[in-house]
Amino acid sequence: MDWNDIPSLFALRAFEATARLESLTTAAQSLNVTHAAISQHIRALEAEMGCILTRRSGRGIALTPEGQRLAQALSDGFGTIAAATRELRDQTRERPLVVAITPAFGENWLMPRLGKFWVDHPEIQISLLPSPALVDLRRDRVDLAIRFGKGDWPDVKIEKLVRANFVAVATPERISLSPDPETAPWFISTPDIEFSQWARMMHLITDRTPVTELPTGELVLSACRAGHGFSIHPRALVESDIAKGTLAVHAEAAEDAHCYFIVTPKDGMTPKAKAFVQWLRCCA
Repeated sequence: MDWNDIPSLFALRAFEATARLESLTTAAQSLNVTHAAISQHIRALEAEMGCILTRRSGRGIALTPEGQRLAQALSDGFGTIAAATRELRDQTRERPLVVAITPAFGENWLMPRLGKFWVDHPEIQISLLPSPALVDLRRDRVDLAIRFGKGDWPDVKIEKLVRANFVAVATPERISLSPDPETAPWFISTPDIEFSQWARMMHLITDRTPVTELPTGELVLSACRAGHGFSIHPRALVESDIAKGTLAVHAEAAEDAHCYFIVTPKDGMTPKAKAFVQWLRCCA
C-alpha cells in the first residue's frame, strides 16, 4: 500500500465524524477539538481531492455525491479497523460483556432469565448498564443494547427481540370510579420512559392527565394495588394480580412496531456478544 495515496488521517477522521453526525459542531465535540479545526481539516481534504465534499443544509451539513462516496468508504474502513482492534483487545485481556438495557426490561424480563445464561456460559462476565438514556455503542464501549421503540435508530444493526406486552391496570374499584381514565390519577416509574411513551401512543395519558412519577416500579405497583390510580406494567409482572382479581386490565398492548430490540454495532460483534445474542433469541 502506498501511503502517499491516503490523505491525513486527522482530516479523514474529521470528515467521517461530520458526515456521520451531519454537523460540524457535533463532530468537533465527538473528537474533542474545535469547530474551526474540523472546518480546516475538511477544507484541506477538499483541496487535496479537488472536489467539494460537503455543503450547508439548514443548520447542518449535507454531503455531495463525492462526499457520500468517500463517507461510505471511510465508514466501511474505520468499521473494519474498529471491529478487529476490539476483538484483539478482548482476546488479550479480560473484559466483561457490556450490555445497556432499560431498567424496566432488566428488572422484569432479563433478570428472571439471566441465571440460565450464567449456567451455560460461566466464562462470560456481564456488566449491565440500566439506564433510560440512549448510548453510543462505539463511543461508550458498549457491546450491545436492548431498547424499546420502533427500531429506527441509525448507524446500528437492529433485531426484534420481544413484544412489549404492556398492560394498563387498576383495581376494579378504581376502574368503576373512573369512567374517564384519561382524567384519573396515573402513576409512572421515572426510569421507565417506555411506559409513558406507550401510554401516550395509546392515548391513555394526555396533557390533561394527572400523572405522578415515582422512583421505582415497585412503588408504582404498590400505589396501583392500593387503589390510588392506574399504572402500566409488563403483563408478566401483574399476571397473578389479574388472575386473582385484585387488578383488572384497562388496556393492553396491540401488535404494532413498538417492541424491544437488540441493538448491536454496525461493524460486527465480539464472540461474547454473539453468544449472548444467540441466548436472547432462544429466550424469546
